[in-house]
Amino acid sequence: MISFIYTGILGLVLFKLSLDTIAARRKHQISLGTGDNNEISSIVSAHANFIAYTPILLILLGIIEYSSFLPELLIHAFGVVIVLGRVLHYYAFKGEMSFKPRVVGMHFTLWPLLLMSLVVVYLGIKSVII
Repeated sequence: MISFIYTGILGLVLFKLSLDTIAARRKHQISLGTGDNNEISSIVSAHANFIAYTPILLILLGIIEYSSFLPELLIHAFGVVIVLGRVLHYYAFKGEMSFKPRVVGMHFTLWPLLLMSLVVVYLGIKSVII
């Protein structure tokens, strides 16, 4: 049930990101695409990035939790880092581009992605061999 917490939190982040995207589109009267508007381009990019990474991160987190292979504290650590990574990455795109939160956000996204993927591959191989 640990992964439920982080799935819910990230769902709320997506809700906020979606509202911000809608507000920016209304403000600039751009309903499709990004036009020549940097604000729309940035927020659409942040939204797309969130949608691209978040589902697989949550699937991996859920598989690891379900397997009971790692301690609960480590599963929470992955969840917290993922939430921070996604929020920092989004924050970097709001307003004027800020590269430091974007870089930290991507590290907090890519490292858990790599580590959890390796754990899940190991669990898959282990289940086939044993």
